[in-house]
Amino acid sequence: MRIFITLFLFVSVTVLNAQTFEFKGKLLDKETHDPIIYANLSFLNTEKGISTTEEGTFSMYVNQEDLNAKIHISCLNYKDTIISVKSLINKTIFLSQKSEVLQEIILTNLKQKKVELDPIRRKVYPLHTRGLRMMAKYFPNTKKNECCQYLSKIKIQFPKDKLKKSKFRVRIFDKDPETGLPRNDLLVKNIAVTIDKELKNATKEINLEDEFIKIPEDGFFIAIEKLLIPFNKYYEIPGYTNSILYSPVLGLMKSKYKNSNQNYTFSKGKWIKPSYLKQKGVSLSISATLSN
Repeated sequence: MRIFITLFLFVSVTVLNAQTFEFKGKLLDKETHDPIIYANLSFLNTEKGISTTEEGTFSMYVNQEDLNAKIHISCLNYKDTIISVKSLINKTIFLSQKSEVLQEIILTNLKQKKVELDPIRRKVYPLHTRGLRMMAKYFPNTKKNECCQYLSKIKIQFPKDKLKKSKFRVRIFDKDPETGLPRNDLLVKNIAVTIDKELKNATKEINLEDEFIKIPEDGFFIAIEKLLIPFNKYYEIPGYTNSILYSPVLGLMKSKYKNSNQNYTFSKGKWIKPSYLKQKGVSLSISATLSN
């Protein structure tokens, strides 16, 4: 289900010097004036970007040439929007949410069955990323899960030695039949997950039983959406602009699907299938538990 809501966007640019500007603003719901939390703003064709904070604000420094760039605004339940930086300056932008009809759920007294897809392994390899907004793992439908068609639980394994306090968002997508890439959100609830250094076994479990997410016939994607907020900063590459690394550091494990690539990344405003991860034979360290 997606509700029709509009979005108020106020943005200002403050000149710091002849070459650098502070690009800042705030995302608010037009009807309620509530802040829009953890929306991602990505500069197309570059690795620059920022996320809104818990107050709906964002701030970053940009160069003169960035004022002519276009920005991809992405927020769960809202229609993706591409707009120029200049048109955001001191303007009000209204964005409509997507709409979707709820599927009917029939509850029965059947004995509950569960099956776990691609169980995580304790040994994971760290993946440091810069400019990456989302990374998704594809789960195909197989005979193993014929009994179970509802997503019940997600388990994510992080590298223990790289575990840092951070926040991220979970998203579930169906598959575009033409491109094979992630397309529509199946999870309409905004789930922001917090992890800390005391996380047991560096494993995070997310219960989705109450969301009644039915798995499409051609499979589904589980994505981790990184939030480019001050709370998540853990390193900045010296001598480079917009070179901040954000937690969490993702974990990779050896893939059981040797002849296919489960990994998909969202960067520079579009989804791609990175061939270098297929060559390494690894997949995002995520498992999915399905139930009937």
